[in-house]
Amino acid sequence: MSQCVFCQIIEGQLDDSRVYEDDDCIAIMDIHPLGNGHVIVIPKYHHQHITAFSPKLGDHLFHTAQRILRAQRTVGWGLQGTHILLNDGPAANQTVSHCHIHIIPRQRGDALRSMGRLALHVTGLFGPKAARKKLDRQARALRGALSDLEPAEEAEG
Repeated sequence: MSQCVFCQIIEGQLDDSRVYEDDDCIAIMDIHPLGNGHVIVIPKYHHQHITAFSPKLGDHLFHTAQRILRAQRTVGWGLQGTHILLNDGPAANQTVSHCHIHIIPRQRGDALRSMGRLALHVTGLFGPKAARKKLDRQARALRGALSDLEPAEEAEG
């Protein structure tokens, strides 16, 4: 059994609220969300740093994050702004040494609440877990929004 919590999730050894999965990555609801609808995109290959991946996989991870962001906005999260965050290495406060991208919807006036949760994340304490039922509801909403995205919305340009 791997010691990495993300590898354990990918291997099906731990529960998650899955939003998306393909051959190269998964997207799950963060169990310690910094905002409503906080999603993590995780490559299925264990490396700590984004530079360990091929440019093609790096592009795929960020494309997946962009699709998740579109889905979040479709369901009404992050309409006023979003943090897309990748902590690359311990000095950058990466608390799980498996590369991952956070997509954190924000709204005006949430700074005080978010800063408290962010402080817990940075220290590795994380704070209370979100209820699985709530995370599962959010994941279902995002899966529905992802399936509704039109190909034109996916096109470059």
